[in-house]
Amino acid sequence: MSEHFLVLDTLDAEFFAGALFKRVFGAALPAFPRHFVCLYRSDAGELRTAGYVHFSAFESAYLAGGLVVDKSLYATIPKEHLDEIRADHSIGGHVMAEGIRRLTDAAAVFAYIGDARSVEVNLAIGYVPTHIDKLYAYWKRDFPEEIRRAAAERVIRIAPF
Repeated sequence: MSEHFLVLDTLDAEFFAGALFKRVFGAALPAFPRHFVCLYRSDAGELRTAGYVHFSAFESAYLAGGLVVDKSLYATIPKEHLDEIRADHSIGGHVMAEGIRRLTDAAAVFAYIGDARSVEVNLAIGYVPTHIDKLYAYWKRDFPEEIRRAAAERVIRIAPF
């Protein structure tokens, strides 16, 4: 449990993360659920949006996208506050990992990742590469390799997401 970071599963992500998403991606947040927002609260009580990610259901899995972090916060957050989320390695890792933990009905979560830093963040929290370039999976259940490959083949048909 963190004193300074809170991840919300929200229907109104625009309120919390719309400006951050637009600043980084140059687009509005997608309209489909599920949206997870990471808030940071300073010792003075100021709330800031630290990160965001969305997931969309696909068969028995979810597709992750739009992972974004307010990188400017890192310069203002004390190390001991960041230590609270150290298990997830970073703000991006924290919002992604918390989102995945809350997707209790998912057999797997897939992410289509081209950015080197995003690959690093997602590998650190448990994603693994699939046999398809840029497609990563977080397996929440144990499946034989042929099932994993078949799932990745179905997912890549709708990438990027």
